[in-house]
Amino acid sequence: MKVIAVGNSFYGDDGVGAAVLAHLEQADRGDDAPAWELVDLGTDALGLLEHLEPGRPHIVVDAARMGLAPGSVASFGPDEVKVRILADGLSLHGLGLAEAFGLATRLGKMPAQVLVIGVEPAQVAAGEGLSDAVAAAVPRVVDIIQAEVLRHA
Repeated sequence: MKVIAVGNSFYGDDGVGAAVLAHLEQADRGDDAPAWELVDLGTDALGLLEHLEPGRPHIVVDAARMGLAPGSVASFGPDEVKVRILADGLSLHGLGLAEAFGLATRLGKMPAQVLVIGVEPAQVAAGEGLSDAVAAAVPRVVDIIQAEVLRHA
């Protein structure tokens, strides 16, 4: 399983992906725990193409304006990105997730199993740190990822 975070940890809640990766790195995992690879893309959604591996399940975590309450978590497939995310990439990434997934599909690099986990931001502005609502969502995202890793083990 490959877990990929997209976002800017110096831009408020856009750093939720990096915060999730930090929690996963600290997770207490048994010796026989399924393997996962953690990748922090920063704001380079186009860099997603370098990390997608057909035949391997992936999870992509990003802050996403979905019209939900701040801190809300939603999981969906890459084909739903344009419908679920109202402002793809929060305009911080040169290329949004929908475009990156579309390009990966055209290039034959799109894995069959990709789960996108979006977290509704409360604030996206210069400055380090997550809002309270998004920080409280991080453990929920970690639980979703751990369940997915076990499901694919």
